[in-house]
Amino acid sequence: MKIQRTLAIETSCDDTSIWIVNFDWNTFLVEELLAYSQVKEHNIFGGVVPEIASRLHSEKIITVLSQIWRDKIKDINSISVTTEPGLPWSLVVGKTVASLLWEYFDKPIIEVNHILWHIFALFLERNINEIPFPMALLTASGWHNNLYIVSKHDKDKWRENNKLYCWDYEIEQIWQTLDDAAGECFDKVSRMLGWPYPWWVWISQQAKLGKANKEFELNRVRLSKQEFNFSFSGVKSQINHLINKRQVETWENKEKQIFSDSEIKDIAWEFQESVVEVLGKKLVRSAIKYWAKSVWLSGWVSANDRLQEYILELLDNKQWIENQKQNILNEENSVNLENVKLFVPTKKVYCTDNAAMIWVAWILSQTLNNKK
Repeated sequence: MKIQRTLAIETSCDDTSIWIVNFDWNTFLVEELLAYSQVKEHNIFGGVVPEIASRLHSEKIITVLSQIWRDKIKDINSISVTTEPGLPWSLVVGKTVASLLWEYFDKPIIEVNHILWHIFALFLERNINEIPFPMALLTASGWHNNLYIVSKHDKDKWRENNKLYCWDYEIEQIWQTLDDAAGECFDKVSRMLGWPYPWWVWISQQAKLGKANKEFELNRVRLSKQEFNFSFSGVKSQINHLINKRQVETWENKEKQIFSDSEIKDIAWEFQESVVEVLGKKLVRSAIKYWAKSVWLSGWVSANDRLQEYILELLDNKQWIENQKQNILNEENSVNLENVKLFVPTKKVYCTDNAAMIWVAWILSQTLNNKK
């Protein structure tokens, strides 16, 4: 069967990403990976500035695109592009270039919502026929934390109630974040403590050097034991209160530095643990409730090494698993997580917003229907 190939464009935030991906009906492989990162430009301002982001997309996208040979673009089957959500004028740049390519090469344009398609970044460089279903999946990024249950299904419908059917996959969102997402909280806390952009990288590095410190202990916001919604604004508020308290003490004692270097590392450790614990426990508990055969992480927070490590610790904690079974199901059951594995994107670059995941979503929902 003929290999399907696409040129995918992603410009929703601060990365100009253009990839060529092919699919041989078993595995998605990245053929070309081209991108321009705007981190250096935004670092001056301590965060992403929408006007600068859109201008840089306009300036750099043709340069990125020109690295692909014209003959390669002629051989693609489609052009896929992010159309929502994202920075409005940045999205316009990607859509405009996609339209120009459509005019010149006469290739169909596929418009994609990139948030949901973080799910399919997990399929890159994996044989889709060997993925264990149903899966409990957490997408954790800068603006969203969502929990999904993804199952195999033979329905042809695209949507039904709150479920999405993509080829023979049934995707059901079960819970979401109620306020600040984990990634957003990483950024805000890092900025409050004066750490440089990109904040999430810095806080993760500092946390590796820190340790538990009772002075900086944070409460975990778990909400009801029977639900899986997330709330991280309370963690951010606790850090803000801690900073304000120390500022007063520093002023009264006429000291110059609010926190010592070792204290900064301990705060980073405690903050990261508070977020990781909630994310990890909610994900594994959802796997128990919905009888999942695998647990998955996607979105750029999934690149956090400690989050992956913590989830593996939970899956290996048989006593905790048994307690959760009783609390969640209230009955003797055959849920067995001993053989359940944690899956994350095969490469850390696939954790971020990227063009490849845009096309994976389309090929599953469209091209594979033609195979039936």
